Amino acid sequence: MPGLMASFLFRIDRFFPRPRVEGRESPEAYSDWEHRTGRTLIGRCDEYLGDLAGKKILDIGCGLGGKTLVYAEAGGDVTGVDLDPVHCSGAADYALGSGCPLNVVCGDATLLPFSDSSFDIVIANDSMEHFHDPASALNELVRVVRPGSLVFLFFTPWRSPLGSHLYDQIKTPWCHILFSEKILEDMVGLAFEEEGREDPAEDAARVMDDYRIKNNRIDISGYRKIIQSAGTVVVEKEELIPPKFEFLRPLTRYPWIREFFTGTVVSFLRKK
Repeated sequence: MPGLMASFLFRIDRFFPRPRVEGRESPEAYSDWEHRTGRTLIGRCDEYLGDLAGKKILDIGCGLGGKTLVYAEAGGDVTGVDLDPVHCSGAADYALGSGCPLNVVCGDATLLPFSDSSFDIVIANDSMEHFHDPASALNELVRVVRPGSLVFLFFTPWRSPLGSHLYDQIKTPWCHILFSEKILEDMVGLAFEEEGREDPAEDAARVMDDYRIKNNRIDISGYRKIIQSAGTVVVEKEELIPPKFEFLRPLTRYPWIREFFTGTVVSFLRKK
């Protein structure tokens, strides 16, 4: 049973606006949402990614394939990789249903089944924060891309307002920084109870298991240390995007404060 503190914080949480996350109705709806955001992403990054036609592209953490399909529709020879067999199957089915089949491989980013220097572009979109060993994963991404080519990373750092990835149930920004895991689990359970779930406590425990396993807690400084340690790439461009409000961008310039006021890290790395 949730404690008094969790119940109190949950009531306050209901006053916060819900983060805009679409496509929760079904896997197909989520793929459609990813497909739309993928098109926007390609447009924003065109200066660095260039024309994708004819290029061999590796999409790490492809999920249900919405963004992966965008790269293929742009003319790329695309391979998607995901650790989750359900995601791999969903990505392949989504692409097939769209008339643009993809090569989807179920595999671990830290042990990719590809030869050295076999891709023109490697993309890891919303994946870096989930790799169980981000340093090893980055080394693998760099290994399989050709010299002079790009590794494109786009991720939510741990101390971001939404770094918990619990925003489907908890709307309070920085909830994972402010509250204990016990309180978080109780709040998730209360959200499920509000939805009318049959066993909200069990569902909350499962969500929190994923929270512990799937978030590696990488922050901006930790990510930069990994890049420096790799030694085989140069940072072509790095952008720290503030969460939601553009007027917060100046706060991303200051070392300690940037950790809390960066919603997304966008990074283009060029292999030496």
